[in-house]
Amino acid sequence: MRDVIVVGGGLGGLLVAADVRRRGGDPILLEASNRPGGVAQTIREDGFLLEPAAGSLLLPNPDLTPILEAAGVSFVAAHREARTRFVYDRGTLFEVPESPKFLFTRLVSWRAKWRAAREPWVTTPPPAGEESLLGFFTRRFGLDVGRLGADLMAHGVFAGDPASLSIQAAFPRLVALEQAAGSVVKGGLQRRKQRPAGTRRPSVHVAPEGMAAIAARLAAYLDDEFRPNHPVTAVRRSDGGRWIVEWDGGTESADAVVVALAPAQASPLLPEPLAGLLTGRPLAPVAVVGLGGPATSLRLPTGFGALTGPDSGIRALGILFESEYSPDRAPSGFQLAKGIYGGAADPGIMEESDEAIAALMSRELGRITGRTVEPTWVRVRRSSIPQYPVGHAAWMDQVDEQLAHLPGLHLAGWGYRGIGVSSLGADAARIGAALDRGPVS
Repeated sequence: MRDVIVVGGGLGGLLVAADVRRRGGDPILLEASNRPGGVAQTIREDGFLLEPAAGSLLLPNPDLTPILEAAGVSFVAAHREARTRFVYDRGTLFEVPESPKFLFTRLVSWRAKWRAAREPWVTTPPPAGEESLLGFFTRRFGLDVGRLGADLMAHGVFAGDPASLSIQAAFPRLVALEQAAGSVVKGGLQRRKQRPAGTRRPSVHVAPEGMAAIAARLAAYLDDEFRPNHPVTAVRRSDGGRWIVEWDGGTESADAVVVALAPAQASPLLPEPLAGLLTGRPLAPVAVVGLGGPATSLRLPTGFGALTGPDSGIRALGILFESEYSPDRAPSGFQLAKGIYGGAADPGIMEESDEAIAALMSRELGRITGRTVEPTWVRVRRSSIPQYPVGHAAWMDQVDEQLAHLPGLHLAGWGYRGIGVSSLGADAARIGAALDRGPVS
């Protein structure tokens, strides 16, 4: 007899279970594999540390920070260089200052800057229903800046297609700014004024031992209630209204169940018609490439990394300068770069071999830095990223409608309300509050 059963030990499920425990609940977490973390499986070899998935996050965070602190998870601030960002476009590496200094870069023309600066006075209403990321940005900031901004956000977060992604589902905070003030810029200024005095501004933080160590720490916080090697086969409701979770060799019952799996993985476990809604959700395949080598043969610009613009002429969606902004990502005297390839923009590259994709990154990093790149350490990992196309918000409304008929059942993970670690934290806090059993410890 349990308060809550969480199915799935990726970061989404771990954060939900940890928040339930933090609030005084009695959760158990059932994970099919022999270790926690899901896609957060840090590669640590030969002194290099490569994150195939997210490797940093912005802290403090009102949802995430309390969960991490309760579990004893620690992060360290990234180097100051993390505040320097670049965009590679038209054969040039542009440094992009934090807004509003962006308007003084040479990345876009003065005519485009003038149109973008008029955003607070744009009165064109959004279309009925959901709007694409590209449509939103061009409507608010004009064609040139809008196309560039939509590309950078789509590639940098979702490895997605800006013409297909739903602004309401993928970046709801931008929509909220427009709704609150009639302008993204004015809405942002209003939100800044409303920030309590003395509130520390979030900055980039990293896990010293990698995200896999964070997953392990969250699992340890759950103690023996983190149960690996428990592949769940069914989640059903009993006649008495409790939830029954079955796996090979046993069952558990609880007042509530949180299924923290990708929609396609969750579907076979759940009752209809919810199960049918979870099939066929789009994914974008990606290849993450790590290139390491002596600083003499792999010299990186000082900064966080470079996203590629719509006229870059290269296939990388972005390249992060890992050893420049994060401590201990490479041995002393060495450097490490991390490239993202594929996505909705270029799925065909996944037909290439790992060796071919790594060689391509070496050439493209050489173009970006203007130097010959000769790595001595190469790793390639393939995975996929959920996509939130136009219609995703309406789909989520259907999912929530079905969940309303199944009290005690919740869905979590990056297939639903956000794919970043911060979004997973927000989801965990939302579900944890709904399941709150007592005072927060």
